[in-house]
Amino acid sequence: MLEKSAYSTVLNELMGECFKLNHSVVEAARQLTEGADVTGVQWGVLAAFGQDAEPTTVAATARRMGLARQSVQRVADVLAEQDLINYLPNPADKRAKLIELSAPGKSLHAKLQRRQHAWADDVTGNYNDADLNAAIQLLKNIRQRISG
Repeated sequence: MLEKSAYSTVLNELMGECFKLNHSVVEAARQLTEGADVTGVQWGVLAAFGQDAEPTTVAATARRMGLARQSVQRVADVLAEQDLINYLPNPADKRAKLIELSAPGKSLHAKLQRRQHAWADDVTGNYNDADLNAAIQLLKNIRQRISG
């Protein structure tokens, strides 16, 4: 067991690796979206909208992604201009439109998902489920403690 002060050093190293990992993931998203006419950020939001079986709102998607509603709204507006999503009336809230993927959006989402799955299989090939699930749980626990 580490002394208390040693945990701060370990956590700082973990945070540094998270920053590096984030940079690597952003670069991978750029490469995976190459030639697809969307950026990695746009793909992330498109994929988030594509996760729901039913149309969803920008606010609900932003909460799930841990992002500001305004930033997701800006990306959604670009996706709508590219005919990748459709805004629909929301009977529960006139101001918060529902969003669904358009036919071209569904097609692009499926294409990028296939690329991402092949990439993920390659990246995780040497790890077993228990290792990956332990890493996920550790990061979730730390995030929750930081968030309060």
